[in-house]
Formats: sequence, C-alpha cells, structure tokens
Amino acid sequence: MEFPGIDSNTKLAAVYCNGRKPPHLFKTRNDVTLSGLKDELDQINCQLNHRDTRRVVGIEYRCPLSDSAGSLWFNQMKLTNDEVRTMFSVFAQHSTRGPIELDASLVRSAEQIQKSLILPRNYEEVGAFLEGPEEEVSLNDL
Repeated sequence: MEFPGIDSNTKLAAVYCNGRKPPHLFKTRNDVTLSGLKDELDQINCQLNHRDTRRVVGIEYRCPLSDSAGSLWFNQMKLTNDEVRTMFSVFAQHSTRGPIELDASLVRSAEQIQKSLILPRNYEEVGAFLEGPEEEVSLNDL
C-alpha cells in the first residue's frame, strides 16, 4: 500500500549537533553516502544558523541494541561509507517507530578561525594592543 507524499526510499533522522538538544529532524535517502549525509547536515546547519561556518567532520549512529530480556540501550557507531548502509539495515530491523538518531561533530576550519580574528592593520594599532586601554573600563559604566 502506498501513501501519497511518502517516499519509501527515505527515512526520518534526528541529528544532535555537538551534543546539543533538541535534535534537528530531517529526511534522508536510504542510498545516501557518508559524504552526501555530511553535505545534507552542513546545509541544515547553514539554514538554521546562517552565520555559523562550522562543518560536519564526523557522524555517529546511536545504534539500538537489545538483549533477550528486552532491555534496550544504544551503542555509538562512527559512520564510514559501509556503516551508512549498515545503519539503514540495523534501523529497519530494530525500529518500529521514531527517527534514526545521529550525533554530528561540527568544527570550524583553521581558515575560518583566522578570518574571524580582528588583526591590527598598522604599527599604531599594534602598539595600542600592547599598551592596553588608556583608561580603566568598569562594567558598572556600561
């Protein structure tokens, strides 16, 4: 049975960026590669935080595990291209509802960090940085 507007080749995923909650929900294709998944997460981060220049460098899958008693816990599985396919297979076997849960690590490149620094432009500005402010500034004055 098919439902209009539902693509059976996609799954709902929840991503936690650098451990922050709540997660961001998105749909991803079952045949996505690791680099494709990273690109999707980068786009989502840019849409949600347009000034954020961090990029996804690693993704972990919260892989559900259960024992014979029915207890459920999660094991963090660092994704590579092969593990992305495994993730969809494991999810299909163990999950009856809810999204695929992912943890994404975002970092800024050294280039972006350098661009964000305010560097002195001439000798006078360098001297002003070394000497400090001419008068003391109190937080009570602000």
